[in-house]
Amino acid sequence: MSPEQAGLVVDGIEVRYGGLVAVQGVSLTAPEGRITGLIGPNGAGKTTIFNALSGLVAPFAGSVALFGADIIRLSPAARAQRGLGRTFQRMELFDSLTVFDNVALGREAGLAGRNPLRHLIGRPGDRDAAQQAAQEALRLCGLDDLAGRRAGSLSTGQRRLVELARTVAGDFRILLLDEPSSGLDAAETKRFGEILRRIVTDTGAGILLVEHDMALVMEVCQYLYVIDFGRPIFEGTPSEVAGSDIVRAAYLGTEAVEVA
Repeated sequence: MSPEQAGLVVDGIEVRYGGLVAVQGVSLTAPEGRITGLIGPNGAGKTTIFNALSGLVAPFAGSVALFGADIIRLSPAARAQRGLGRTFQRMELFDSLTVFDNVALGREAGLAGRNPLRHLIGRPGDRDAAQQAAQEALRLCGLDDLAGRRAGSLSTGQRRLVELARTVAGDFRILLLDEPSSGLDAAETKRFGEILRRIVTDTGAGILLVEHDMALVMEVCQYLYVIDFGRPIFEGTPSEVAGSDIVRAAYLGTEAVEVA
């Protein structure tokens, strides 16, 4: 696999807050066309890793490459323009806008980039591109029937899907999804997993998923990276992870197992 085909490649990143080492020695690959999982107990450093990958935190050491290009010094906006999108644990929708308009904003923001004037005066065709992207994202996420509803009137499950659709509309090639099923019931979570697979199949995008719902993780992910206390402890297929004594020890709090 060439660097370009590898998608997002992280090599030995370390994140420090003052004298505290929050993340150390984490390496992973999230290619296009695959759902890759990043899992670990609460406080393991998963969101910190996402912050480092999306440019909100500067790693102390290590490298981050996107389609073969080093992005470690790029701003979040520049990384987004190169194809890296992200959702956050806390949903940020515009409640007074319709579902359609919320989703279209994902594409409009990507087209405008860091140029504030393009948020006010778009180029010819920008609006059409945003509307087409929103329509396709709504279809992928099964939200066509809700397009005209105000976002503030939606349930938690519906809002999660709108947030996902907005990210999909941004035309990103790698999506970082941070706890996207939080607040969903079992039926909504199952549907959410089906939608994630549909997005990858229909668009060819890659997903790096941080998620606590292990049933969802095991169902949709093709490869998993496991961290604990900010350090990698295991990686492998879902079946390999499920059978790992190291992973069970990290999650169940049993006696630590030495890493081979």
